[in-house]
Amino acid sequence: MKIISKDTLQQNSQSTSTTKKEPVRTREPIKVSEPSTPKKEVVIEVPKNKLKRDEAVSVSKPSHTNTRTPEKVKKKNTQGDLKESRMAHLQNEKQKRDTGQSYLSVSYDRFVSLLRFNITFKLTVGYAIRLLFLIGFLFFAIYVSFSYYLYYEAGQDLKEDIRYIAEIAQTENTYDTPTISNYVAYKNVDYYVYDQNYTLLFSSDDETLAFDYALADSEYSLSTFPNFPNIFETDTILLEGDKLYYVALRSDMTIETNTIEATFPIGFVLSLVLVLTSIRSAQKMAKKHMKPILSMTEDVKDMSANNLNTRLNVSGTKDELKDLAFTFNQMLDDIQKSYEREKQFVSDASHELRTPIAVIKGYAGMLNRWGKDDPAILDESIQAILSETDNMHSLVESLLFIARNDKGTLKMDLNTFCLSDLVAETIKETKLIDTQHTLNDQVESQVVIHGSADKLKQALRIFVDNSLKYTPDEGEIKISLRKSEKHAIITLADNGIGISKEDLPNIFDRFYRADKSRTKMKENQHGGTGLGLSIARIIIEQHGGRIHVDSELNVGTTFTLFLPLASSEQMAEVCSSNTNQDAQGSLEKNTES
Repeated sequence: MKIISKDTLQQNSQSTSTTKKEPVRTREPIKVSEPSTPKKEVVIEVPKNKLKRDEAVSVSKPSHTNTRTPEKVKKKNTQGDLKESRMAHLQNEKQKRDTGQSYLSVSYDRFVSLLRFNITFKLTVGYAIRLLFLIGFLFFAIYVSFSYYLYYEAGQDLKEDIRYIAEIAQTENTYDTPTISNYVAYKNVDYYVYDQNYTLLFSSDDETLAFDYALADSEYSLSTFPNFPNIFETDTILLEGDKLYYVALRSDMTIETNTIEATFPIGFVLSLVLVLTSIRSAQKMAKKHMKPILSMTEDVKDMSANNLNTRLNVSGTKDELKDLAFTFNQMLDDIQKSYEREKQFVSDASHELRTPIAVIKGYAGMLNRWGKDDPAILDESIQAILSETDNMHSLVESLLFIARNDKGTLKMDLNTFCLSDLVAETIKETKLIDTQHTLNDQVESQVVIHGSADKLKQALRIFVDNSLKYTPDEGEIKISLRKSEKHAIITLADNGIGISKEDLPNIFDRFYRADKSRTKMKENQHGGTGLGLSIARIIIEQHGGRIHVDSELNVGTTFTLFLPLASSEQMAEVCSSNTNQDAQGSLEKNTES
């Protein structure tokens, strides 16, 4: 037991007390530090009444302090930002530790975040590390296998030697013969003989070797690898009738050990050369494979909103990078088309809205000058403003319709209805409105489709109005409806002024108009917005249909609409119900009359 004196305890208590007090003394100055002065500067405010009384003084005095205050504030802000960043970093590390990440993993993440390695370096290092482990494993496996192979061959030779010596001893009935001595000397092995009590009787090298040691070292293990100093082999012989003797051979493994030690540095150097050569090859290969990516990066850097014509190079071997470049080019094509469409859309909309706004502004000026006193000018201005307002409303609705279609948010109420009734109704309304053209119709009954009746009627009205607009008075317009195996086919043909081959591919573009002579031909009272055919095409395509146009200048134009048919059961049900309703309505009219 160790006895501690009272003085020793007092000294220990004093030392511990001093060590505990020191942190307190160091913390006190930190609590009463510079931040106290900025707080006073921020809190101090000048009363309003004092500011009014000493306005001249308050304006002149801060001239010196104002020059220093921004620097202090800036320094304080930078210090605050540093503190916030440190606190955020510490909280991030604490969260990582709380989630179970070790200190080494957190430190590794911090080290990697400070460095920016390119992909070539990462590929080279990763390839080198894997190759180093692979070659190291192969080198170790070959080294161990070669060592044990040498030991195995030496052991097999020693077994043959012990069997040969045992046969000679039993043949000559003695364990010490010149033949055995010569053979042992030739094989460079040590020869031992023991009696049945394990007492050493004979030794070729005059060394006293216990029999237990010979048996213990008769097997090898990894504890003695790669230095196997000796291997032993034992056997039994019967001499002089029934006397049992043990014979043992010991082989020195110095030659094999030296061979192994000589091959180790050679193999290590070859492995190192192979690793370095492979790393260099991996670096070149990584740079070669990264070259297209660097080229893509430079091409993408040159792209901007005003320069979307650049495309990535897709030539060369077909691989993942080529697929990526091809996909990226497709995306750029879509972006460019969308951007140009949006740009053209804004430009055309601004141009179309400028005219009605100018008209409204002009008539508003007339009202401001003379409209209060002149009822005729007042009425004319109001009618013109209402007309232009209707035009603007129609234009805005058309623009919203097209914008919803572009965004993919356009919705239509779809149901199964009889297209024959819809076409017949449109023809009837057209004949009532227009009496200056000849309308010939041929409508096949019981043509049923699945879609939006209101939208399809709007599209049909657009095509009919287009034919009326560009067909001279007393011209002929033919409207027909028939069905094929899978489609309902609507044909609108006129003998109007026609469309030129140059304008034909663009007639469905937004705000597109052909030559001015065509534009001014028989415009209606509201004029046109240039969006009619675009809206009609959207409606037809939303129903899964398509449009075919044939036109010849000064001969006429033919629009052919293809719409998918409904099922046969729906077709019979809808058309029969509509026919019964029409018959019942006509019967009621006859009864009333």
